[in-house]
Amino acid sequence: MSSKAYKAGIAATTVVGAALGWTASTYVKKKRSLEENPSLLTRLRDFEQRLYHDGFQKSTELQEIRQEVENRIAEEK
Repeated sequence: MSSKAYKAGIAATTVVGAALGWTASTYVKKKRSLEENPSLLTRLRDFEQRLYHDGFQKSTELQEIRQEVENRIAEEK
C-alpha cells in the first residue's frame, strides 16, 4: 500500500467517524428533548402530583360518606 493511499484511507475514516459521531450526538440530543420522553425527575414529579390528587379525591369522597352517615344517625335519634 502506498503512502498516499494510506493517508487517504486515514482521512476518509476520520471524516466518516466524525460524521457518524455528529449524527449520533444529534440523534441523542433530539431524543432527550422530545416531550414524549420526559426526564425521570419530571415523570416522578408528575406521578407524585397524580398520586396526591387521587388521594385528595378519595379523602374528600370518604369525608362526604362519613358526613352522610353521621347525618342519617342524627336523623334517627
